[in-house]
Amino acid sequence: MAEGGDNALADARHLEQAQSAPAMIGMIRQQLDQGFVRLRFEPRLEAIFRRENDAASRVNRIALLALAALVLLLSPFLDTAYFGVTEHAAWWSRLLLIGGLVPTVLATLLWCLFYGRCCATEAILTIQFAILSLGLLANHAILNRYNVDFPIEFVGIALVAVVALGRVRSWLILPIGAVLAALTLVTEIWIVDAKPGDYYHLAAAGVLALFAIYLQCASEYARRRNWLDRHLLQRVARHDGLTGLLNRHALESALASAQAHAVREGCGYGLAMIDIDQFGAYNNRYGHPGGDLALRQVAEVIEAHARRPLDVCGRYGGEEFVALWVEHDPARIIAHAETLRAAIQAQAIEHAASRVAPVVTVSIGLCLVDTPAAHDSLKGVLTTADQLLYAAKASGRNRVVSGPFERPDAAPPAPNADSACAHSREPRPGSTTRSTSIRARLAPASFKRTRRP
Repeated sequence: MAEGGDNALADARHLEQAQSAPAMIGMIRQQLDQGFVRLRFEPRLEAIFRRENDAASRVNRIALLALAALVLLLSPFLDTAYFGVTEHAAWWSRLLLIGGLVPTVLATLLWCLFYGRCCATEAILTIQFAILSLGLLANHAILNRYNVDFPIEFVGIALVAVVALGRVRSWLILPIGAVLAALTLVTEIWIVDAKPGDYYHLAAAGVLALFAIYLQCASEYARRRNWLDRHLLQRVARHDGLTGLLNRHALESALASAQAHAVREGCGYGLAMIDIDQFGAYNNRYGHPGGDLALRQVAEVIEAHARRPLDVCGRYGGEEFVALWVEHDPARIIAHAETLRAAIQAQAIEHAASRVAPVVTVSIGLCLVDTPAAHDSLKGVLTTADQLLYAAKASGRNRVVSGPFERPDAAPPAPNADSACAHSREPRPGSTTRSTSIRARLAPASFKRTRRP
């Protein structure tokens, strides 16, 4: 089960990296507006739903197949005692049920145990249902030749069981069910020597089939609606409504997970604190709607540069963002940050009120953790990145200032007098300035400054 949880998390992570939150939320809302009367989503949502449905249905399908195998194995103890099957007829019936059907059921059961989340599982389960139903029809025909009344309702019961526990999508199971219903009708009318009482059994099987169809459509519709609502709620709860990036709460959780992974793997990482230069002046010049648009454009660039499976990015608050890259080589982490800074400037978002450049730019404080340790505080890494961001602001903005993470037990670095200037970071619009104890600290002398070309 642990492996299943890891696979589910990997699928969720892949989805989160492959689709930006606004696009995914938009697709889900559009699907809810359009409806899904045909029990199909648009292709991208359908592929995701199928993967998650297979993962969630694994236990139910295993239980269904185990129950089917148990019933078939118990049939030799029931046929002569309760159905009046003669010993000669029972021999042929047992050969078909135990020798033919039980091995296929067990093979499908093993498949679900080891490959239950494979995309082919639905098709294999549907084929198994068809084989089982055909075997029951053949058994009915064999016993009829020996004047034994075998209840045809078992075919309808099999369909109800598959619908209730198999959780196979309707467009796959219902056509097979329709074909089997037609074969059942043909078998009862033209192949076996039906008696007037047999038509009662045929009608009962038809009622069971109709109930199975209703149950399939109703349960799948509810399952799909719950899936859409749950994913929409998850994304709205975890993502910032304006930019679509992870919100503060989800960001801190993702950063902690990434840090724990880096510790386990012994791999270094870099945490970047990103701040839009002179964003208060931008809001004053272009208004808050213009500021919101700029935030979305900057967020799109940040997300585009943090798409690998272990990358993390999110909105920290106001005009501040955080990104984390896991890399063995610190030079590559610095290159990621510099590429991000240049890409945002290349967007050429007009900023006539800026004293730095005529376009929107960002300053980045990059904290490098070469050898992560289990006792490292994420708050301490964020604080160091914030100090480095202050140094980038103090030395002219629109640049990356990187430095190592200094653990509390290490000797404090010597202050750099060049960064002790009077420049201060402008406060976030509509929010209070954070503790001045962080901003009052001077930038370390070992900070590496990467200026724009």
